[in-house]
Amino acid sequence: MSIDLSQLVLPSVAPEGLKVLNIIANPEPNIKLLEKTILSDPTLASTLIKYANSPLYRRAHQISNVPTAIRTLGLKSIRSAVAMATMRTMMAPETAVSRAILNHNLDIALLSKLIARKTQPQLADDLEFLGLIHDMGMLILNQSFPEEYQTLFTRAIDDKISITTLEEEQFELSHDIIMAAVSERFRLPEPYVDTLANYHIHKPTTSLKQRTGHYSCILDLAHYLWPMVIDEEAFFTEVIIDSQERLGILLDLNESQLQEIVSEARAQKQQAD
Repeated sequence: MSIDLSQLVLPSVAPEGLKVLNIIANPEPNIKLLEKTILSDPTLASTLIKYANSPLYRRAHQISNVPTAIRTLGLKSIRSAVAMATMRTMMAPETAVSRAILNHNLDIALLSKLIARKTQPQLADDLEFLGLIHDMGMLILNQSFPEEYQTLFTRAIDDKISITTLEEEQFELSHDIIMAAVSERFRLPEPYVDTLANYHIHKPTTSLKQRTGHYSCILDLAHYLWPMVIDEEAFFTEVIIDSQERLGILLDLNESQLQEIVSEARAQKQQAD
């Protein structure tokens, strides 16, 4: 079954979401206008509050309003909330597959942010966002071809075959290619686009001098740690280019530090439940 991008139901960022992206892209964002814009879209406002209460953020008290959520998240992470709101529109009606994909994205976002904090703290917000949307292409395929993708998804788990491999077998493209097409809708910088478009096909990383190398390494390592965080025997896998050992060397992380990341991720997930 050969498909092209014209056959896919690509996500559209809501008008208020686009306004939010434009506001936070401004060198001097108008915070009052940002609050007003978010509050004018109930879906975006509720998603922002849910996101601020997610395991990605430590908080002493439950966050219940938009101004507090903005202060908690910071401007860069509000872009992630816009992505979350967009992904939620792609999950109507919600299915077990779409929920599994969204939960995976949230887990990878959490792990990527924790890894970045230990290796390149200034990239933590970037990695959170990339982790959150890196598999949005899977949601698009699931929404466009629900029956076919359900079968593919089940086979990936049951037969322990990379879902990326099965996508190429079934559709003659993978969700990486779809993300390259979607990236412009989120006004993403070039290093983001390069990382997402080539995530499962990039060459083995030899240096972290390039920003995309750092992004890919941290996303890869998050995928290796993910099974230890979810405590589930049945989960889907993706093509990961570099080995876990090599990633640990490149990022200068030892086994003790990796276990600390896993433990913190598990604790934050339990706190949110």
